[in-house]
Amino acid sequence: MTLSDILRDSSTGFRGSLGISVRHLGTGEDASVNGDEVYPSASVRKIAIIAEAYRQGEAGAFSLDASMVLRHEDKVPGTGILRELSPGLVITHRDLISLMMILSDNTATDYIMGVLGRERINANLKRLGLKRTRIVAGSRAVLFDMIGLDDLPEEEKTIDVFKKRSRGTPMAGSWSAGTKYNNVTTPNEMLELIESIVRCEGISEESSRAILETMSRCQTGANRIPKYLPRRVVEVAHKTGSLPGVRNDAGLITLLETGERYILSCFTSRAVDDLEAEEAIARVSKGVYDYFTGN
Repeated sequence: MTLSDILRDSSTGFRGSLGISVRHLGTGEDASVNGDEVYPSASVRKIAIIAEAYRQGEAGAFSLDASMVLRHEDKVPGTGILRELSPGLVITHRDLISLMMILSDNTATDYIMGVLGRERINANLKRLGLKRTRIVAGSRAVLFDMIGLDDLPEEEKTIDVFKKRSRGTPMAGSWSAGTKYNNVTTPNEMLELIESIVRCEGISEESSRAILETMSRCQTGANRIPKYLPRRVVEVAHKTGSLPGVRNDAGLITLLETGERYILSCFTSRAVDDLEAEEAIARVSKGVYDYFTGN
């Protein structure tokens, strides 16, 4: 059975669109299913943000050790812990990036993205040859669109308004549910972005190690890529993303006994059942692991 067969078999029966891309970094063997299809990236886009943070840090345009003072107006709905903490908290950019990647903290994400500049993040993606991956909106904009308040004045898009107006409101959205005006990528391009980090393209080896070490501490998406992997003998450095009908996960898997590494990039859209989407990713991950380990 080929690697392509494994991907197709593992994803059989999924109700929705599932895109997969995988590459063994030692042998170069790769395969994909819907690898060039465009999907909402959701929080997987944060891989592009951390890559740009370290690139700018090395160029002297961004300081990991600089600090921000948390304000109530900085707080963004959705995932993370900063939205629950007291204004006045002083936190470094380095720690904000950790929160962004480990807890998928939206407040940390929007702040760091604002400091880096969306245009510069996208310019770096183009330098890496990623033609279909783009970041056009922050977490706050996505979430307010999801509850039908995209046209609300920016100054009114506060966490207090979101809490009040989102109660009992179905998460549907307009542009945030699709790909035309959204943050998007493809399974193949997200694989290429992760490989560029591993290969130290545009960043130093030290920065590459720091990014991957941070990604290895991800605390979200345990039911996706890592679910069926034997955690004693693998390390998973990954980032997940979630929206209604969307469950994504992409990262580097290291086989600790041999040092072999492969990248797996999985994206879903229009999923009938979000739990089914997570399970589909988990099955694909197990099938790829078994293939590369000969199980």
